[in-house]
Amino acid sequence: MYVEGWNAHRVVRPSRLANAVIERLLLRILDGEFQPGGDLPPEAALAQEFAVSRTILREALKALEEKRVLRIRHGRGTTVRPKNEWNILDPMVLTVLLEYGGSSTLATELDEVRTALQGLMADLAAQRITPEQRRDLDLCLNRMRAALPVEPGIGDPLAYREAAHLFARVLSEAAGNEVARCVVETIDVPLRDEDPEHMQGVIPRTQEFAERLYARVVGLPAPDEQVVDLADPPGGAGSAPVSLPSQPPVLTTPLRRRPMVSVSR
Repeated sequence: MYVEGWNAHRVVRPSRLANAVIERLLLRILDGEFQPGGDLPPEAALAQEFAVSRTILREALKALEEKRVLRIRHGRGTTVRPKNEWNILDPMVLTVLLEYGGSSTLATELDEVRTALQGLMADLAAQRITPEQRRDLDLCLNRMRAALPVEPGIGDPLAYREAAHLFARVLSEAAGNEVARCVVETIDVPLRDEDPEHMQGVIPRTQEFAERLYARVVGLPAPDEQVVDLADPPGGAGSAPVSLPSQPPVLTTPLRRRPMVSVSR
């Protein structure tokens, strides 16, 4: 979209009501009500069904076109595009796909990409990290260690998640690669806070991966070859060491969501 008078791009964020329409249309497409290659109902019918103005509806349809979910052909209707053409890295599209089962393998694929990118960022940070960033990274890792549950039901998951988020942010800043940072922040998957058993499994695995990333940044031996006490600062001595096997990362930072309001169906 263009700003009048200049060939300069700007991003137009849909209104809250348009976002609600976007979400509802995405869900109905995933439910199979609107099939790929098929046309949506006319604008007037959709606007009446959602109880919104034609302006709000067109705003939602335009946003879905920009996300490559729809194809708008002026004078010929609006068509649903195949899912493999969607921009699944769009935060709203990604949220709906993850929360409503758009793909059984999507979370795993996101995990694989995030693993690779964070490994790359650790290698870049090893070359570029400043003394201040190194201190911040140490501080974040120590906060993660301090919030680790020592036994089921004991620990501070929220404090841990915050520290893990800050650790990832400092790592990305130290790497100095904005593209990698943006992709990783976009594909972060929310934790299921309501599932204590899941949380108990998530935190140790996340910690193991963070320790491996830290070792790559600061030039320590690979975690497979060393023993680290998670209760001590990096390089500190400890009395209860644990080995750090190779583990995939577990995502800890929730997606940033736009506020939604309900609309009638």
